[in-house]
Amino acid sequence: MIRINLLPAREARRRIELRHQVQVAIVTVLAAVGGGVWGYTIQNSSLEARQQELAGIEEEIKRLEAVIKEVQKFETKKALLDKKVGAIEDIKIKQRRPARLLDEISRSLPEQMWLVSIRDAGGGLQISGKSFDNVGIAAFMENLERSPLFGNVELVESKSELLQGKQVVAFTVVAHIAGSQKKEATS
Repeated sequence: MIRINLLPAREARRRIELRHQVQVAIVTVLAAVGGGVWGYTIQNSSLEARQQELAGIEEEIKRLEAVIKEVQKFETKKALLDKKVGAIEDIKIKQRRPARLLDEISRSLPEQMWLVSIRDAGGGLQISGKSFDNVGIAAFMENLERSPLFGNVELVESKSELLQGKQVVAFTVVAHIAGSQKKEATS
């Protein structure tokens, strides 16, 4: 019988298998390292893109903040100008009001009567004067009540007195201004 020594063949097979396993391990390690490097470069480029995007957004925010400040300045100036315009309109209205009121009082004043003082009395006018009789005072009050500028007219005081040797009636009336009653009711 012939004997064949199979040991070197087994050892050769083991070496081949070992080489094959080492090659597979090296390829696996290289693939893992290559995948890691590839993932790192992808993440790094994505990070750089996000950082550039963030820098652009921060720059846009700074630009918009400057615009917002300008808008706020303009709004402040606009509010100030609106306030000034309102004050001017109030002044215009108040300038015309006394002239119209005095004209209406003058038209309502009957003969044989004169005024001593006119004072602003919070929503109305306190009018003091003198007349030769009570009929003149009543006519004056009726004329004021018929006026579109005045509302309710009330007699506050009426008394007789001597003026240069003649008997006269001193009176005080309060004439409420028609528009001021509406303003007081709303405020």
